[in-house]
Amino acid sequence: MNQLMLTSDLLEKYSVNVPRYTSYPPAPEWSEDFKAEDFLCANDLANKNKTPVSLYFHLPFCESRCYFCACNVVISKKKSIVNTYLEHIKKEISSLGNLINQNRSVEQIHFGGGTPTYFNPDELKELFNAIKGNFNISKTCEAGVEVDPRVTTFDHLKTLSELGFNRISMGIQDFDPRVQETINRIQSFEETKKIFEYSRNLGFESINADLIYGLPFQTIDRFKRTIDLIFQLDPERIAFFHYAHLPQLLNHQDKFIPGNILPSSSEKIEIFQYAVKTLTDNGYVFIGLDHFAKPHDELTQARKNKTLHRNFQGYTTKSGCDLYGLGITAISNVQNTLSQNIKKINPYYETIDFNKMPLFRGFVLNNDDLLRREIIMKILCHGIIIKSEIEEKYDINFDRYFAFEIKKLKELEKDRLILNSKIIEVTSSGQYFLRNIACIFDYYLQRKDGKQKVYSKSI
Repeated sequence: MNQLMLTSDLLEKYSVNVPRYTSYPPAPEWSEDFKAEDFLCANDLANKNKTPVSLYFHLPFCESRCYFCACNVVISKKKSIVNTYLEHIKKEISSLGNLINQNRSVEQIHFGGGTPTYFNPDELKELFNAIKGNFNISKTCEAGVEVDPRVTTFDHLKTLSELGFNRISMGIQDFDPRVQETINRIQSFEETKKIFEYSRNLGFESINADLIYGLPFQTIDRFKRTIDLIFQLDPERIAFFHYAHLPQLLNHQDKFIPGNILPSSSEKIEIFQYAVKTLTDNGYVFIGLDHFAKPHDELTQARKNKTLHRNFQGYTTKSGCDLYGLGITAISNVQNTLSQNIKKINPYYETIDFNKMPLFRGFVLNNDDLLRREIIMKILCHGIIIKSEIEEKYDINFDRYFAFEIKKLKELEKDRLILNSKIIEVTSSGQYFLRNIACIFDYYLQRKDGKQKVYSKSI
């Protein structure tokens, strides 16, 4: 990476609070007025169009809380707690299976959390058998699971492999002992390496490692050691997230992570610059936002071929799928709708027991939303917008329709983050500021009457 492409001044200027755009519109815009009928109407259209299916299962349990984490989790060391959850998510699976036509193939399955390997191998097998019994799973299905090396065993991984899972994602965050102690996640390099070795020996095709910068007591020297250890593990993919410090929303952050132990903005920028340079110098390709992959990886090829897609699990090669989320707080994206399940576990159980859809909130996209979503996803996934293609598809004059946005893009042009003529193209420098570029086309963020929302910083 040419350091002139990614200066500290640019990073400081564009380190602002904006959505991550795993959806458009972002979740704070969704409404509890969204009804089951809205979801069912979208599903009927998906059945008519025979669109392929992506399934996400939220398995929320963890043995202890990681203080950096903003996920919706249930903390308990009493493992029998999963029995009631398993019973209810199986009912949800059965109900959804009755709604989705069998001629629609499931191309992607993801177990997230929480900690999916909180469930024992037999419980994971029971869950997957319920899935297999209710959906048409493709022979080429991409099946991924998030694991915590501290609680994952060889038997967990062996069972997952036998069930057809082929991708593993594991949280590492930082190997520095002081950082780990402060965030309440003590995880040695040795136990992490062991899970990597198990996964390789069992034939998992791809391993992703999650890292976080901006954590308490993190320094450039300490993080250099983490990067060195990551190279020893040699994952196919690396997600390099910015820590979202939201004490006003998360009580555990407010209690355990005071702001005065966090690295300064300049220190975070130094860590970010070092990581980007070191990862790319050692063969990883920057996919976009916070994702890196090896040159042969499917993500890298999809980025090159412009078939990359983005959903609530991040970047994916499975474009064109309708996403159905099951379990508490899980999110669905079916045709022109976005929806989220109930967040609390007991209300989720009660709703399932009454044979109702466990919907909490959602959104029905209008034509303008669909247009802006396509533009935002093209920026995030492909780094280019061909205006004539958008004009033909949506019957608009691009520069007139987006006159307000074109004016705001001029500052980005001046900073050489984009080129704007008949196409809008993200430059090499601009690849690190995709959220800043995308947010220009976010109607809800730009409007004057929008309510105040809390988003993480882009850098």
